[in-house]
Amino acid sequence: MKLNKKLLIIVGIVVIVLVAAIFIVLQFTGKPHKAPPPTPAQLQAWQFSVDKITTNLEGSSSIIQIQVTLQAPNSKVLAELTARLAQLDDTTISVMHNFSSQVLLAPNGRKLLKEQLMSRINSYLTTGKISAVYIQSLIVQ
Repeated sequence: MKLNKKLLIIVGIVVIVLVAAIFIVLQFTGKPHKAPPPTPAQLQAWQFSVDKITTNLEGSSSIIQIQVTLQAPNSKVLAELTARLAQLDDTTISVMHNFSSQVLLAPNGRKLLKEQLMSRINSYLTTGKISAVYIQSLIVQ
């Protein structure tokens, strides 16, 4: 009789532990909770404007003046962009030196410029990646 009571208690404990384990597994393997997308106000607050840059273009005496704004996905990336201002200016100038006025003024020239700037800048960011490059002004002479 004592053996049956002990066995019944052990089986009861095992069942309780199994039910608790199943509950815990279901809680942590369910759909992950996504953070809500940033609001328009947050996106605007996380934009970083690079100062207006004037430099020459590849292979000619053409001059370009450009001002870009970078879209950071969060405040950490924005802080890193602020800390890397000199590097951002240098990167923008380096990319511009690889463009001719013909390439830049071609139908996909602005898109190509944005892609190259984003790729080069994202290559050295450590806290995240910029999600967009906006051209505020662009003058080619």
